[in-house]
Amino acid sequence: MAKSPKVVDFSTHFSGPVAARWLTHLGADVIKVEHPVVGDGNRKFGPMFHEDSVHHLYLNAGTRSLAMAWQSPEWPRTVQALANWADVVIVGNRPAQAERLGIDAAAMLGHNPALVYCMITGYGLDGEWAALPAHGLNMDALAGAVLLKRDDGDLRVSHRYRSVGTTVAGIEAALGIYAALHRRAQGQGGQVVQVSIWEAALAWQWRDLVTQANLGHAWTEYQDLGSRYAVYTTQDDKALLVCPIEQRFWEQFCDVLGLPADIKARGDWSGGMDLGADYRSLGESQLIAGVIRTRPQSVWLERLRAAQVPVSPVLDYTEAMASAHAQANGVMGSYQIHGHTASMPVPPVSITPVDSGVDGATLAASHRAKSECVPRPPDLGEHNREILMELGLEP
Repeated sequence: MAKSPKVVDFSTHFSGPVAARWLTHLGADVIKVEHPVVGDGNRKFGPMFHEDSVHHLYLNAGTRSLAMAWQSPEWPRTVQALANWADVVIVGNRPAQAERLGIDAAAMLGHNPALVYCMITGYGLDGEWAALPAHGLNMDALAGAVLLKRDDGDLRVSHRYRSVGTTVAGIEAALGIYAALHRRAQGQGGQVVQVSIWEAALAWQWRDLVTQANLGHAWTEYQDLGSRYAVYTTQDDKALLVCPIEQRFWEQFCDVLGLPADIKARGDWSGGMDLGADYRSLGESQLIAGVIRTRPQSVWLERLRAAQVPVSPVLDYTEAMASAHAQANGVMGSYQIHGHTASMPVPPVSITPVDSGVDGATLAASHRAKSECVPRPPDLGEHNREILMELGLEP
């Protein structure tokens, strides 16, 4: 049986810790090397759940904490011992800063040539932005991912904006790390994984990029897709998203709503789907909206789902987390910390050994079980003695 990878995470804030969180979830032993006063930058970054930051509660779950200042006389030999212990090292500093700390690629691979060294940068190693200070909104802004609106004549970020690159870069880093570990296992030696947060923000918008690059215009906005991929308002003033863009779904949709035969026969299915964007002038959207306004959301959900038409309510975060479906899939987990119960979303990945069974019920139960043992995050420096003894150093 292959052993779980041993990971040392020197990174701070979001991207590296996201990668470490995913690796921990998948079984890695992760040591977080933290500043002895402020930790990894997530411990006191609000909002706060009692005395703990919600970022810390999520990102550091299951890791072990080694608190040590880089100015400490013990820092150099501790770094070397960590490099020799580890399979993977994650560094989120700018290359020049990493070199000052002695945790750059050359130094760490010099200690252990078999390492998988993962460097997460703001903008990459080359180009005019490479040396710029990096914060999440900066990278998103330079990647076209920040949506602006005018408020009293001033440009402001949309209130629904959520940073993209910092999280996606961490997930991409975890993916790259496991690919690098596989290459190493095939006898290819140590590997260097590179991810930039800016590129991750760009890659997340792949539909927009490929449309703009090849067709010279932006990808279609959702509200412009058409009458058959749209949100309508029900009798009880709730939102209903309908997506009957394939012919069989469209015909079933028309039957449930009782739409006229000429509407049901309308559509160009040569490309496999019809969004209904060409029928605005014919009043198709208005007709559908008028019918859906005659019944409450629950009635349409029951009738359209019975007809196997893709349809859904539009939920908020609270409704999604509280749903029976979330419980059935182990979406949320919890743990006790400092006398309080913290609820956490669980990374959406599970791995089931084939010899456990591959029937639907077994796989569903295995996937749900990922939320049953969510580990708590460590206190700052909680594992100093344990880790240093494990490294063969004097605590």
